[in-house]
Amino acid sequence: MEIQEIKSRLTMERVLQHYGLSPDRNHRLCCPFHNDKTPSMQVYPETNTCYCFSSNCKTHGKSLDVIDFIMYKEGTGKHEALVYAAALAGEPPIKGNQALPVPITKTADKEEINSRKEFLGKVFAYFCTALRCSPPAKAYLQSRGLDITKTEAGYNSGQLHHGTRKDDQLIADCLRYGLLLDRGVTGRNGEPAYGVFGKGCICFALRNREKEIVSLYFRSILAPSLLERAGGEARHFYLKDR
Repeated sequence: MEIQEIKSRLTMERVLQHYGLSPDRNHRLCCPFHNDKTPSMQVYPETNTCYCFSSNCKTHGKSLDVIDFIMYKEGTGKHEALVYAAALAGEPPIKGNQALPVPITKTADKEEINSRKEFLGKVFAYFCTALRCSPPAKAYLQSRGLDITKTEAGYNSGQLHHGTRKDDQLIADCLRYGLLLDRGVTGRNGEPAYGVFGKGCICFALRNREKEIVSLYFRSILAPSLLERAGGEARHFYLKDR
């Protein structure tokens, strides 16, 4: 189902009803996105949008359509909200005491999303520290006209899972989210020798609307000769499942 078809079939009234929200006769209701004691959200049925006039609301300044509303209510990304909205658009209206449909975004899914964001936040903080300790990485940023004191960037030296940081849980999380690659190779000590995704790269955080880190982008700073020796010409890399 295309986005425009979803928006044409799914009304804001249907979305509000799904979440057990009922505007008054003037199409106002207490905003569900902040502690609202008096109705500060206005619903516009003719455009299937709503707007919160409270400056305390995280959505303040943005007119929400049905997909935006679901995204904020479920705490998901745009894609998950579209899947949820498509499901609601294809369901019959709720009547009487009929049970609400089961949410598409399950608790387990939310926990996975939150775990990923928490892990990537910690990893990026480590990369930022590594940048300050890497003269080549700092020199590269300066050569591109970027002020390292103002640019939020990190550097992946490939040492994240070594030394005092080496533990089974860290390695499992790195494999899970794509920072380590299991190529089935065994090192001299008999332990797995993992490939490192984005090794020798400047790293930038990709954030959602709430400024949370949801993925990472890597840019190689290897010289062309070293890049060719490493087995390729690609310079730009995105973490899986972005």
